[in-house]
Amino acid sequence: LLIFVACSSPKHEYKAVPMTDSIPSESSAEEMIAPYRDSLEMTMNTVLVHNDVELTRGKPESTLGNLIADLLLERALVEMPDSIRPLVCLVNIGGLRVDLPEGPITVGKVFELMPFENELDIIKLSPEKIDEMLAYLNAVGGQPVSGLDVRVSSTSGTTKYTLDDGESVEEYMYVVTSDYLAEGGDKMDFFKNPLERIRTGIKIRDAIIDDFRITGLSGKTLNAELDGRISVIKF
Repeated sequence: LLIFVACSSPKHEYKAVPMTDSIPSESSAEEMIAPYRDSLEMTMNTVLVHNDVELTRGKPESTLGNLIADLLLERALVEMPDSIRPLVCLVNIGGLRVDLPEGPITVGKVFELMPFENELDIIKLSPEKIDEMLAYLNAVGGQPVSGLDVRVSSTSGTTKYTLDDGESVEEYMYVVTSDYLAEGGDKMDFFKNPLERIRTGIKIRDAIIDDFRITGLSGKTLNAELDGRISVIKF
């Protein structure tokens, strides 16, 4: 029997390895996998963009959460037709696995940030579901959002919101999120049984890499600030 092992190099080369009762020696195995490993490391070490200051996770909002929610909403707006115009993005801080350090941000760092194969979904929510979403944000103390300013009452515990573009919601709202959350992950049950669910097929990690690459190629650095999009006030 023969095993064919593919090694990544400028041209694919295949090496026949006889099947015997023993496995290849450690040195032989290293020789076989080295070209593939080196190519992978070159990809993972590719610098996409530079970061001026560390971007961190946290609640009720955070610099990293704001950055990711903003870029995912922007990606959805580019992908969707005018008839389906997402107004809001909501993801979960638990889905962002590491902070982004100051300095060069590589492809590998984005894989650390988003190691999951989650994809972008767009959910059409009724006014009742929107109220449930706001109650959820109140209960958990915030999550990464974009396109939405949320005000939580420090006295009554009720929640109000305004949309960044000033529009009002009477019948429904399109919300960008992950396919995991669309299934009710992280207790976001308000996403279940929506008016409509659109699966874009776009991996969230790929959307992040694309945005970072474009930012880097344009000569810009990553930038995100705390802007009070989720805040606790008296009313």
